Amino acid sequence: MRIDVQTHHMPAPYVKALKERSAYPRFERKGDQWWALGTPDDRLPMAPKLLELPMKIEEMEANGVDLSLLSINIPGPDLAPVPREADELARISNDGIAEAVASHPGKLRGVANLGFGDMRAAARELERCLKELRFAALQVFAYVGARRPLDDPAFEPLWSILEERGAPLVLHPGPSPASAIYSDYWLGPMVGFLFDESLMALRLILSGTMERHPRLKVLLPHGGATLPVLIGRVDSLSQRYRDDQSLTLPHPPSHYFARIHTDTVSHSEEGLAFALQQMGAGRMMFATDSPWVPIKRHVGIVESLGLPPGEAEKVWSGTAKAFFGL
Repeated sequence: MRIDVQTHHMPAPYVKALKERSAYPRFERKGDQWWALGTPDDRLPMAPKLLELPMKIEEMEANGVDLSLLSINIPGPDLAPVPREADELARISNDGIAEAVASHPGKLRGVANLGFGDMRAAARELERCLKELRFAALQVFAYVGARRPLDDPAFEPLWSILEERGAPLVLHPGPSPASAIYSDYWLGPMVGFLFDESLMALRLILSGTMERHPRLKVLLPHGGATLPVLIGRVDSLSQRYRDDQSLTLPHPPSHYFARIHTDTVSHSEEGLAFALQQMGAGRMMFATDSPWVPIKRHVGIVESLGLPPGEAEKVWSGTAKAFFGL
C-alpha cells in the first residue's frame, strides 16, 4: 500500500472565492495562466493538476498510490487581513476539500486549514473539521498571515485540540517576513521554504510548546527541511548559551525533534537517504508534493533506495497509518 501524506488541490469553491477578491489573497488570470497571489511578493502559477481533481486521481492510480491526504496550497485563508474574511475563506476551503474527498471515497482524506481571524472561531472550525468532516490533520503555513510565528501564545488552544484529538499538526511553507528576499530567482521554493519550516519547528521546540503539549504530533515535511543536518548544532549552541533565560527547556532540542516526523519530498536520493539515516523509517512517510512534482519522480527516488522490506513498508504506508491514525 502507498499513502501520500502531502498532496495539494485547490477546490472549485475556494478558487471561485479567490477569483472574486481584489485584496490579497486572490487569483489572477494573465493570458491562459491562472496565478495565485498571496502577498505582493508571493506569486505561484496554478498548474492544471492543482485545479482538476480527476487529473490527480488518474496520476495516483498510474503510480500505485492508494490514499492521498489532500490539502490546499498557497495562498492560505490566513492571508486575508480582515478576520471575518479569513475565517470565511477557511470554511470555504475546508468544505471544498470535504467535497473532493466525498467524490472519491477511499482515495482521499482531508487536511484542514484555518483563517486564524478570531481564535474562538478558528477553534470551532478545527473541531468541525476533525469531528464532522473527519479530516486527518491540520495544515498550518509557517507564518500565519505571513507574519505571526507558530509559538504565538494565542495559538495554544489549537494545539490543545490537536493533542486531545490525536490529530497531527502539518507544517507547510508559505508567505513569510522574508518573502521579498525570496522573490528573486524562485529562491522561496528552492531553499527559502525549507528555512521557514525549520524555524517554525524550532520555535515550537524552543518556546516550550512541545514540552507543554507532550502528545502533540508534528510533521515537518521535505525530508525534515534543514534540521537533520543542523539539529546537532542547535543542541550545542542551546547548551552553550544557557545564560539566556529564555531557554528553560528540561531537555535538549534534539529530545523534542525526535518526536517530529517527516516525508520523502527531498528531491534527491542522497538527500532522502541522509534524512532517513538521521530520522529513521519510523518517522518517515511517503509523499509527493503533487502537482508541483510528478508523482512518478518521488516514487522513483524512494524505490531507488532499495530499502529492506520492513523499512519500505513503514515508509510507504506503515508510519503514516500510525501517525495519522488511518
